[in-house]
Amino acid sequence: MYDHKFVPANPGDSRAPCPALNALANHGYLPHSGRDIGLLQLIHALRHVYNLSLPFAFMLSFVGILLCGHGFFRLDLQGLAAHNRIEHDGSLAHGDAAPGNRFAPIPVNKSMFHTFLVYAALGQGIYLEDFMRARVDREAQLQKPLDSLRAQIGQGEAALAWLVMRDDDGKIPLGWLEQWWGEERLPDTWTKPHRVVGILEARTKANVVADGMAKLRLQDQFRRKC
Repeated sequence: MYDHKFVPANPGDSRAPCPALNALANHGYLPHSGRDIGLLQLIHALRHVYNLSLPFAFMLSFVGILLCGHGFFRLDLQGLAAHNRIEHDGSLAHGDAAPGNRFAPIPVNKSMFHTFLVYAALGQGIYLEDFMRARVDREAQLQKPLDSLRAQIGQGEAALAWLVMRDDDGKIPLGWLEQWWGEERLPDTWTKPHRVVGILEARTKANVVADGMAKLRLQDQFRRKC
């Protein structure tokens, strides 16, 4: 199904706290080492595998390399773990950065990931509404609330994950999530979105996530008062 077979990361390979990019490296769409990735390489991989529009792929790649890259506009995936640049507290599958640490944990936190999977509707898959509920509950556990920018990044991550991985019924099947986030590989029966995913669609869906989370928080407050 894919141009490249799945090969897990070797010791010493560079990886990010981002399963989508790690999967690209593990399948060889990015250098398997995860090191010295160029802007055009990253843009091409995002477009080819996840069917992002050229402007959207360019924006994500440019910002990632600008904020977390090195040298002459190159990126090692582990650079994306730099705390509070793009990475932020409140991940659904990765631990928060320890106080004073410049970098966040990179490996998937299995306990957190399995807690997230519990939000699956009827045990079948994750709908966008399930992402909202999971994010509200996860952010409620933080000692310090996310600032506006990091909150928006979290909402955008949920929206983009849903947009690129959802099936025709509007959910991400649990098996796909377990392979994509849990094993950092492209799911066996998944195919990339039929339509190109652009900036406007992603921004609109992130706003849906933000509005949904705000409503859930109000509902939670009302229940506590009652």
